[in-house]
Amino acid sequence: MMRRSFAFTYPCPRKLREIVKLTLFEKENSSTIKAIWNDYHLKRPQNVSTLITAHQFEVFQRRSQASPFFIFPLPRKGGHFVLLCQTQGKSNLFTYLEDYKRNPESSTPYFVLTLFDELIPKKGVVPVRGDIIDFKIAKTEAEVLMKAFLAYYIEGELYEDWVHVFNNQPDRFKIDQFMKSYFERFGVNG
Repeated sequence: MMRRSFAFTYPCPRKLREIVKLTLFEKENSSTIKAIWNDYHLKRPQNVSTLITAHQFEVFQRRSQASPFFIFPLPRKGGHFVLLCQTQGKSNLFTYLEDYKRNPESSTPYFVLTLFDELIPKKGVVPVRGDIIDFKIAKTEAEVLMKAFLAYYIEGELYEDWVHVFNNQPDRFKIDQFMKSYFERFGVNG
């Protein structure tokens, strides 16, 4: 697989201080941070959110550097479509696979998932925020993407069986088995 970057201007925050008053946020415990973070994003139709631990972030970083691409199917009426995710540091860009195949440079993201590591030194947590671009996907779809993405990059077996193979041994990647497993795991019919 060719390793090319998406070419676009980030339409979403890349630093935590662009979203919250970091000095105030750092005064809270991790449970309060999680509640504030998720409550804020719950009310925003173009965002999803969660919190992961510093250890989970470390695992994600190591694995995303070794395996920067993966696919995520989303069911739609009469079938599904597939988004390709490319990790770029703490930002993860999801674009329509067919657009990427036609022209990687002009494919634009439908969804951007950002992991903010600024709280690791003091709180040991990483806020995660998903930004839906131009409402190309629904908030419920974005929630599934976020959960699936974190599961596939953080859980050892999912990473080894699917993401690692997809990136490093593509001839062994069995798309039909993956789709069946993915739809079973995330409770959607494919």
